Amino acid sequence: MKNKSFLFILILTLISCISVNSQTIRVTDSTQISVVTCSPYQSEVYAKFGHAGMRVFDASQNVDLLFNWGIFSFDTGNFLAKFIIGHTDYALGVVETELFLEEYSQRGSSVTEQVLNLNLTEKNALIDLLLENYKPENRKYRYNFIFDNCATRPLNLVSDAVNRSFEYIIFPNPERDLLTYRSLIAQYAGKNTWLMFGIDLVFGANADVIPTEIQSQFLPENLKEEFYDAKIVEKNKSERNLVLKQNYLVQQTGEKFNPNAQEISFPFLFFLAILLIRIFCFVREMKFLGKKFVKIDSLLLIAAGLIGCIAFFLTFISVHPLVGRNFNILWLMPLNVVVGVLIWFKSKRKILFFYFLIYILLILISLGVYAAQIQAINYACVPIILTMMLISMSWIIRCRRAFSPKKSFWKIF
Repeated sequence: MKNKSFLFILILTLISCISVNSQTIRVTDSTQISVVTCSPYQSEVYAKFGHAGMRVFDASQNVDLLFNWGIFSFDTGNFLAKFIIGHTDYALGVVETELFLEEYSQRGSSVTEQVLNLNLTEKNALIDLLLENYKPENRKYRYNFIFDNCATRPLNLVSDAVNRSFEYIIFPNPERDLLTYRSLIAQYAGKNTWLMFGIDLVFGANADVIPTEIQSQFLPENLKEEFYDAKIVEKNKSERNLVLKQNYLVQQTGEKFNPNAQEISFPFLFFLAILLIRIFCFVREMKFLGKKFVKIDSLLLIAAGLIGCIAFFLTFISVHPLVGRNFNILWLMPLNVVVGVLIWFKSKRKILFFYFLIYILLILISLGVYAAQIQAINYACVPIILTMMLISMSWIIRCRRAFSPKKSFWKIF
């Protein structure tokens, strides 16, 4: 029922975007401009990180509009493929605030409003920027989860409006935790979830950089916290609070979303079970030398290779900012897809022997990268890595006979 109501509201929002211009919004002393942040919701992936927008309210003019940069641009084809590559287009929509709030009211999520403490000049500048952003030729923008999203747009517009008066905003937050991009995202995706496991597989060393206070505001709730403590430094060096007042437009009625309430890591348990099965197979192989478990190894190698292909594609082709320098592809090796087929052919044993030797070396290099803290690793990956090493060792022992059945393993060298 909730999904149906959400779909209805989404469709209604898309068709209800209204036309606004300088005649619609006349800036007066009673005009209030606010940053609106919505709490995370356990639903679609994008809803887990919350949302942000900007509200323009003036009771004297009967104006109450919400600027929302979270509208999907459905008029472009191949949406999923473009999202993976990083060529996703979003759009700015302007709706009545009441309509926007209805969605979060039904979810039971909270919506917080921070009324900005701006003078008349700054308000005019900000309204001009909002209207410029809403022009037909500017509404659509290239979405970027870190650098250009529903939270960074209000941040940049407010900063630009203040800067036009030769003033600037400071974010004096001494209690801010110095967390990496990966750790910040884990707060919303959940450390022990399948979602975070998948994210950690495709995120590279770029995700383990600590963002600045401004950069960390790509997350709506961080934007809200930083704005609350922010100050505007005026031309005479005096300071005033950026936020005049903060209040709830929608109260939290449902249970607050806490992705880290899940204490058990099901990904870890799942891959630990696979490791134990492969250890059992390895013992059987050593005890009964003729015993082979080709089907299991073929399936695991192909699965790891396919995931490696995705990680490789994202690392070298996608423009997403956090997938670069991904050392996971060393043990997720895309070539495993081919090797998973080659192990069925006895004539390829010499090739396989040297491949698995090199593969173990690459796995050891990746472990060195993790040990040096160049890139963080999801601990659910540990049993997978051990499984791939065990498979490699098993096939090195098996393939050594392809050189000469009379020679020992060591005489090959």
